[in-house]
Amino acid sequence: MAWLGAVMAVFAILSAILVHPDQIPSDVSEQLWRHRNLGKAFYENQTTQIQAVEQFRKALALAPDSIRERLNYGLALIKSGQSEKGIAELEQVQREAPTLPHTWFNLGIIYKKEARYDRAQEQFEQMVSLVPDEPVSHYNLGVLYRLAGDPESALRHFATAARLDPALAGPHFQLYTAYRVKGQTQQAKQELDIFQDIKKRTASAAVPEDLEWSIFA
Repeated sequence: MAWLGAVMAVFAILSAILVHPDQIPSDVSEQLWRHRNLGKAFYENQTTQIQAVEQFRKALALAPDSIRERLNYGLALIKSGQSEKGIAELEQVQREAPTLPHTWFNLGIIYKKEARYDRAQEQFEQMVSLVPDEPVSHYNLGVLYRLAGDPESALRHFATAARLDPALAGPHFQLYTAYRVKGQTQQAKQELDIFQDIKKRTASAAVPEDLEWSIFA
């Protein structure tokens, strides 16, 4: 995909702002990696989110200046339902590392879910500025522009999302709706046909389309 190059650049940024292993005593480094790995395993299981929070909290206690540990801790808090605490951690990461896209994407999603649409729009505008080739961010920004009463900006971002990842069905449905409202029946029909074709081809997919997830989540 076109945005993978941008992702690699982001990982280079992330690596540059993490606590370097040489700065951590070897015994502490071993504990740190253990907490990270356990936290990751717990994080990926819906039933063990509280354990993930605890492991990432311990990792952060060992390396309180590490952007990685604070980001992981904040994401785990949000996923476990502790939204306000998680938001506070991600906002701190954002202040310390404003070029890191992960905070902008995740805060955008949670503000959108909480109907804090102005805040969500600010987050996604910065997200697409940092990673312009990330399709899910454009999709969500399109939704926020539509909610804000700016259909032309919404249509532009939906079209960008569809171009960046043609396998996504959601942007085509949004484009169908937008063109139908504008009275552009031919374009609306084309988008509806594309949407229905994608849905048919992906009906048996093991993982359904999730337009609130990306590699930055």
